[in-house]
Amino acid sequence: MAKVKPFIIGTRNSGEFLCAGAEILRGGGSAIDAVEASTKLVEANPKDDSVGYAGIPNLLGKVELDASIMDGKTLKTGAVGAVKGYLHVISIARMVMEKTPHVMLVGSGAELFAKSMGFKKQNLLTKDAKEKYQSFLKRYADLPKEGEKPWYVNYDVDFGLRDWYDKLTDKQHGTVNIMAIDAKGNICSGVSTSGTAFKFPGRLGDSPIIGAGNYCDNRFGAAACTGRGELAIRLSLARSLVSYMKNGLSVREACFRGMKDINELHEKGGMNCLAIDNKGNTMSASTSRESVHWYMDVDSKQPEQRTGIWVKE
Repeated sequence: MAKVKPFIIGTRNSGEFLCAGAEILRGGGSAIDAVEASTKLVEANPKDDSVGYAGIPNLLGKVELDASIMDGKTLKTGAVGAVKGYLHVISIARMVMEKTPHVMLVGSGAELFAKSMGFKKQNLLTKDAKEKYQSFLKRYADLPKEGEKPWYVNYDVDFGLRDWYDKLTDKQHGTVNIMAIDAKGNICSGVSTSGTAFKFPGRLGDSPIIGAGNYCDNRFGAAACTGRGELAIRLSLARSLVSYMKNGLSVREACFRGMKDINELHEKGGMNCLAIDNKGNTMSASTSRESVHWYMDVDSKQPEQRTGIWVKE
């Protein structure tokens, strides 16, 4: 197999983000370093309300972040979920992968680990995100009178949670997916998100779950997902995409098959995927729109927009 020119791809439309990773690859750096560097820039972007800083909060107004990273050479992984008060969850996930015997840490445990690793706590709720949360309360929440149950209990105890969630699934989610191949042919994939807007506290989508929202293997390729995470979890979608490539499908065919699997569930909420094979081919796909992704290799001057496929029901 011919040697693949090192490159990085992502789902966010910004040269600034992929340029950081491309520069690392240009200098002979690892795919893991490249993926982490570009993802951190997305996490710190105040204009992105679905990842990191400025992420839309959960049902109680708290920003909870999830992330995962995977090394295609060793199949080692690290993931964190429902993390409050720490911005760069992709870096915390990498620390889980490299410094612990674990794969995933969540909630207070992940926060304790982040603190022990020297990460600094900070407020992630921006003015804009807080205003969106207040608007959500006015629209969906019947605030209780004194002595009544908290308003959010109705969503859970009185079985209204599914109806409420269905109102949000078509537009209130987002994730950044970034993956790279370095000069040694090693692949890394990373995912970071603040999850579904106004989610129930403690909810985990597919992003921190290896095999659902993120998977890579040097022998075949990598895949990551964004959309209604529950659907990707039920199908082990990222692992399925890589398995389709393992079993002979092209990266385009694998993405098409994965989105067709989503459509066959006949449920609300769209799904998108990003994938590469070990030959350097890239593809993205969506069940709900024209799909695009962004590519940079070590010779690129700026990101190149690539068109994926729209897999309709």
